[in-house]
Amino acid sequence: MNSESVIMVQISNREWTLEALHCACRQARNTSARIALVKLIPVQHTSWLGTEWGYMNFTHQEQADFADYQATIEDYGLEFTPMPFQYVTLPEAIAEVAESIDAQLVFAQLPESMIPFWTKFQQWMLNRQLAHQKCQWIQHPVYDSGASRPIPEAVAEIK
Repeated sequence: MNSESVIMVQISNREWTLEALHCACRQARNTSARIALVKLIPVQHTSWLGTEWGYMNFTHQEQADFADYQATIEDYGLEFTPMPFQYVTLPEAIAEVAESIDAQLVFAQLPESMIPFWTKFQQWMLNRQLAHQKCQWIQHPVYDSGASRPIPEAVAEIK
C-alpha cells in the first residue's frame, strides 16, 4: 500500500473542473499530497477498452483542456500524474481508478440522469464504494481562496 497521499480529480465540465482542481491543489499543498488528474473517456464498445479505438471520443479540444489543467497543477508546484482512462460505466470507472491509485480524496462528478432516482442511486452506490475504500468523495467543491481546505458538500443519500 502506498503511504503517499493521493488526491484524484476527475475532469468534467470546465467550470466544475477548475473549481475542483483549485480545491485539490490547495489541499495537496497543505498535506504534501500528489494529484492524479483523471480524464475518463467513454468507449462505444467494451472490446475497445485499452485500444486506440477507445480514444475516438477524446477530442482535440479535450486534449488541449487536459494539457491546460496539467499546467494549472504545475503552477502550484505540485507533483501529479495525468491519467487518461477508458470506461464503459462512469461510476464504476471512478471507483476503479480511485482504488487503483489508493486515493484518499476524490473530486468527481456524476451527470444528472433523466430519471432522478437513478441519479440518486448512482451517487449512493459510488459513495458506498468509495467509503468502503476509505476514500472521501467531494462532488460539489467550493473554492475559497482564503480557506485552508476545500469545503465539502455532502453527497446525496437515498431516503
